[in-house]
Amino acid sequence: MLNAQFIIRKMTEQDLDQVMNIEKASFALPWSRDSYHNELSNEYAIYLVCDVAGKTAGYAGIWSVYEEAHITNVAVDHKFRMAGLGKALMQELENTVRRKRAERILLEVRPSNTAALAMYHNLGYVPSGLRKAYYSDNDEDAIIMTKQLI
Repeated sequence: MLNAQFIIRKMTEQDLDQVMNIEKASFALPWSRDSYHNELSNEYAIYLVCDVAGKTAGYAGIWSVYEEAHITNVAVDHKFRMAGLGKALMQELENTVRRKRAERILLEVRPSNTAALAMYHNLGYVPSGLRKAYYSDNDEDAIIMTKQLI
């Protein structure tokens, strides 16, 4: 478990260098810095970081549009994995979109991402569909997972 305290706060432009380091280390198809920069001004987007002693240890994003929210990404720096930071980020996203009156959240996840699948399952997400050949790097399918909030 993580020894240091952490805070979860809104992502800012100043976080993007560290976010991009985590992004590139975590995903086969990383988002660009410009994508994150644009998301920070998207009225439907909410991006959070998990800050450990001034260092970005993880981040997560969600779009909230009317009754539905869609998780765009969740990543934790490899040095901080398995310490509950991903779960804490997910729970804060859920709390945030509940306040916006979202009724459900959905996300896509690779079947090969067993750690994420286990976390999502433990948080109450259930498989609700499949997107065939969703990931362009290897044509892996995406499992759609959904959580009802009300």
